[in-house]
Amino acid sequence: MISLTDVTDTPKLFGSELPLLANVDFDLPQGRYALLSRTPEVHRTVIDVLAGLRPPREGYVRHNGRVSWPLGRQGFIRGKVNGLQMIRFVCSLYGVEAVPAIDLVSDLLTAPDHLAKPMEHWPLYTRQEFSFALALAPACDVYIIEGAIPFEPCRFTRLWLALFEERLVGRTLILSTYRQNQMADYCIKGLVYERSSLRIEDDLDECIRRYPARRSRSESADTGEELTIDALSGGQFGV
Repeated sequence: MISLTDVTDTPKLFGSELPLLANVDFDLPQGRYALLSRTPEVHRTVIDVLAGLRPPREGYVRHNGRVSWPLGRQGFIRGKVNGLQMIRFVCSLYGVEAVPAIDLVSDLLTAPDHLAKPMEHWPLYTRQEFSFALALAPACDVYIIEGAIPFEPCRFTRLWLALFEERLVGRTLILSTYRQNQMADYCIKGLVYERSSLRIEDDLDECIRRYPARRSRSESADTGEELTIDALSGGQFGV
């Protein structure tokens, strides 16, 4: 579960301060939620607060269990370290054995030989696959996906979806995507952001009708902050 206690946050977005959250008290119980609003451009910042990637200006965000990094965020895989080093680093944060994790990621990737090369030289498809594959190595209680769940008809997608559905049993999903079919397939309720607050809507179909998903700026082109090793080492994953 994710709990917000008297959370207020006014980050600077697109050149001006935004009253993102105002005195919010909110509990998100176990479940599968589609994050919806009339302003998908702010979903990235809302997710950062929920995931603990940045502290709010006031109040507290507490996690009952481990929360994944935002899967699908393009800035996650950049830097001079190679894939093997990144796997070992994440495993050290979560207390997971590195060898099984390396085997898992290698088995999933289309081009596992890329793991020995610096991530900054990887093609885009390897970065995307690696981000999703590595997320299955530690056992998370909350999975956050920002963008589309893998959908290309290929070997990686088939393997990853099968494993992800196993991992998701009894756990929480927060999905922010413009793909309504994926919301319908993976989510049960709506997590609505509106008027500087959050609420849960039980009727997902009606929620999608009132807040139709569309592609945000961050989904069109990754212009936000990078999620790097320095960010990971801050302990914001509850480890």
